[in-house]
Amino acid sequence: MGGLTAAELAGIRGRLEAFVDDLFASLPRADQRARGQCYLRGLMLDGRRKSIEPMAQRLGEVHYQALHHFVAASPWDWRPVRRRLAEVLCGALSPTAWVVDDTGFPKDGSCSVGVQRQYSGTLGKTANCQLGVSVNAVTEHASCPLDWRLFLPERWDQEAMVTRRAACHLPEGVHHRPKWQLVLDMLDELAMAAGEQACVELIWRRGSRGLQRGRFLALRVRPAGVIPRRLARAADEELPVRWLLAEWPVGQAKPTKYWLSNLPETTPLVDLVRLARLRWRVEQDYRELKGALGLDHFEGRGWVGWHHHVTLVSVAHGFLTLERLRSPNLAASA
Repeated sequence: MGGLTAAELAGIRGRLEAFVDDLFASLPRADQRARGQCYLRGLMLDGRRKSIEPMAQRLGEVHYQALHHFVAASPWDWRPVRRRLAEVLCGALSPTAWVVDDTGFPKDGSCSVGVQRQYSGTLGKTANCQLGVSVNAVTEHASCPLDWRLFLPERWDQEAMVTRRAACHLPEGVHHRPKWQLVLDMLDELAMAAGEQACVELIWRRGSRGLQRGRFLALRVRPAGVIPRRLARAADEELPVRWLLAEWPVGQAKPTKYWLSNLPETTPLVDLVRLARLRWRVEQDYRELKGALGLDHFEGRGWVGWHHHVTLVSVAHGFLTLERLRSPNLAASA
């Protein structure tokens, strides 16, 4: 669905205002806090497009330019808002696990910060897009993104991109940070050495979709890399032992998914699998964040605007998550 109806939004407005007063307490000016609340209502209100201009038209209470300035250029700091969101949601959810995932933000042009043709798993293809990485608090019944980072491709560090960096107001200290593909390759070779005979088939969840089955391999390993080795040498200790969990479907030549865990050695395999498979909730979050709350509808190009937008979308999602826990019927409409 595209969001809440005007009547549904009016019915929860009092709680939304209290939530916003708490989450946006760090914003120094009353007009900024008012714009923030307005933007959240625009994100949650039913509508196909959640970019600023159509939201302002649907709301009918704020000028497009005022809303645009609040998101794209206003100097308010998004970090305290995210910290408070994490405190509130973690207190309410008591997360079972933390899930880190990334998602693509399709773009038409080449001027938006961090954009280039690159592969996005959520888009399922190579596309002209930005890539955002989120940290999500997850339980069996609810989840919410709490923090974000924008992936900056290596080409954005090149001298030829100086003008474009300046146009996007990209801070001088922000540069490309590589993904750890070499670590993933190493995990492949650990799992492949154990072989299919070490796999266990089990039922890891009984839910609305019936029995969830899978074939899994769990190994005790010592993850190695430059930084872990340095830390171990400095402390005169061995590299720590961790769980490597791999899902190896029947008929596949090798495992298809991997997880590392620092849970105790005595942790049952079914508990490892149940926690690892909580990622399905984050995939569901991304669908709602994009389909109902306009996560990838922001049309601004700048660094600050991107961070403001994803923060506001996360706050809206957090509020709706708490509302669903309070009133499960809201899930059908949001």
